[in-house]
Parts: sequence; structure tokens; C-alpha cells
Amino acid sequence: MTKTNGVGKGSRGAMDARARGVPDTEKIELKGFQRTLAETLWLLLVLILVYLVIPGVEVEVLPIAAASAAFALMIIGFRYLNLFTPEARWKLVVETLAMTLLIAFVIWHAGAQQTGLVNLYLLPIVFAALTLGRSMTLAVVALIIAFYLYSSHALLGRAIFGFEMFGHVMLQLGPFVLVAYLASMLAADMNFSRRILRELSETDGMTAVANMRAFYIAFERELIRAQRERTGLTVMMIDADNLKQTNDRYGHEAGNRLIVGIVDSMHRVLRRSDLIARYGGDEFIVLLPNTGPQAAREAAERLRESIERMAIEVGGTPVRATVSIGYASYPDHAHDLQELIALADQAMYRSKKAGRNRVTRYGDGAYAEMGNAMA
Repeated sequence: MTKTNGVGKGSRGAMDARARGVPDTEKIELKGFQRTLAETLWLLLVLILVYLVIPGVEVEVLPIAAASAAFALMIIGFRYLNLFTPEARWKLVVETLAMTLLIAFVIWHAGAQQTGLVNLYLLPIVFAALTLGRSMTLAVVALIIAFYLYSSHALLGRAIFGFEMFGHVMLQLGPFVLVAYLASMLAADMNFSRRILRELSETDGMTAVANMRAFYIAFERELIRAQRERTGLTVMMIDADNLKQTNDRYGHEAGNRLIVGIVDSMHRVLRRSDLIARYGGDEFIVLLPNTGPQAAREAAERLRESIERMAIEVGGTPVRATVSIGYASYPDHAHDLQELIALADQAMYRSKKAGRNRVTRYGDGAYAEMGNAMA
């Protein structure tokens, strides 16, 4: 088996090392959001305490201090004692709403809507827009508007319904709506850029299938599910049999087209839940969730036959490909990815040695007989 297109077999060790230990990007992002929110929450408390000690400001200190203390305990429990789950988006939602409620409570007991404390509402608005999405931002803004109108009504009575006064109140709320809109648009653009960069970092450029980094992340997720639900999963190694001859006779561009054709055939045969990744130049690895050895063999045979029927046109000449396939399953053959890959790779090489264009399961009777014959 000769690697002439893309990443060669000699680079697999470095590729595997990079793929192992690469954390989920969503978890990294969530940790960053939580760290930012924790600092924002403490900043809010500091601003409230500073307001309480400003000379000449008359406020109800005891209720505000009690609410601030309860809020500080919530921060310590969520952020530092890791109550509930360490990383969860719902915790961001709860803390953002708690921040909004605390600001409303403080403003109410400060006794005047005209205080500078009203601007504190910008903190939950901006954070929700940048981290929780447009729907949550709209919910926060609606909650703030409700608090603001209720407080204004309590302060001004029916006068708030006058055209001039109501227009003034709406003018006060305008900056909050504008900040929410602009921050949401900025967050949407940032999320789009992050999504594109993530796809580029987890996708093979030529075939548009996953790379090994994405494969390792997906496997860890599916392994946890298989262990929890007591189901199987299978790793399949697929190698093109005649890529070198195609490259030598028709050129590397034809070889690349043949690889893309193989990938297209895999997409047509495999399920949407199956993950295809490029392992080397003409070698692919497939993760089949919730699939035992027998179902994997049937899928592998369908895949082999589909690729055998596939052809590309090069100068009016049809060029065909065949593949050798080997597979190993959890929990029948191994319990971790590295061992499953090694065993599937061995089975694939047995397919090569037995004449190519065939499927071999690791450890079956034919495999053992073949191993004895080769010895």
C-alpha cells in the first residue's frame, strides 16, 4: 500500500498525538464564557457596594446589602464550589437572570429611576447577546423593560401614561434596545466566523470529510453513549487498492478525483450518523455508532460493492477503484480507540494480503485461517 496523495502513513503518529488530548472546542468556549461571567458578576457587586458608600446618597442599605450577600454566595457556589455540573450553558442563563433581578432589586430600593444604576442593565444585555444568543437577549431586554416600566409606574403613577412622559421613558429604554441589537449582530458574526474556523480545523480540505481531530472527539462522545446504553460501535479502516497505478498512468489529479469518488460512494451507502474521516492519503476511517460486528460486515460489503461499481472518466476512459476493508468492534474486540484502530488496521491488511477488494473482521475464523496460511 503506497501513500502518494495527501498525508502519508509515516505522519500518522504525529496526527494521532495531535488528535488525542485535543479538548472539545465547545467546552473551551463555555469555560471562557463562565470565566468572563464570573468577573462580570463580581464587577457588578463592586459597583453596587461603591454606590452604597457614596456620600449623600440615601438608599435602603440593609435590603441591598442582604441581596448582594445572597448574590455573592450564588457566585461562590456556581463558580468556585462547582455546584451542579462544572460546565453547563443553563448556569450561564441562571446567572444572567439573577444579575438582572439583582439590578432591578437595587434600583427599586435606591428609590429613583434616574440614578446611574439603571446603566447596570447593560451588563446582562451585553453578556446575553455575546454568549446566549438572540432569543435569550430578547428575553433579558423584555424583562428589563418590564422592571423599568413597573418601577416607573410605582414612582410616577398614572402620569406615566401621558404621551410626553411615556415618550421620555421609551427614550430612556432606547439605548438598551440599541445595545442589545448591535451586540446580537456582532455575536452572530463572531459565531459565524468561529463556525467556519471550526469546520476548517476539523475537515479534510480535499474530500470535505472529517479529519482525525474531529474523529477523536466524535469517538469519545459515542463511546460514552455506547457504555451508557450498553450498545456496540465499530471502527472500519478502508484503503484504496489501486491508487498508485492510477497516479502513475493518469496523474495525481486523476488520483485525487478517484479519492473524491470513493468518498462520494461512502456517503451514498453509509448512514448520516456514521462518521467518515481521512486517515491518510488513500486511507479512510469510519465510525459506525450503535453497530455490532454483523451489521458492520453488511455495511462494509455494501460499501465495497458500491466503490467497485464507481468509475471516473479520464480522457474518455473509465477509471475504477476497489478498496480493502477491515473492522473491529467495541466491546467485542477492544475498549478504546487506539486499540480498535490497530485491530481494524490489521484486519484491513489481511484483506490486502488475501487478494484485495474484500472485507475482513478482526479475529473471525477466516482471519485466523489466513494468519496461519501466511505464517
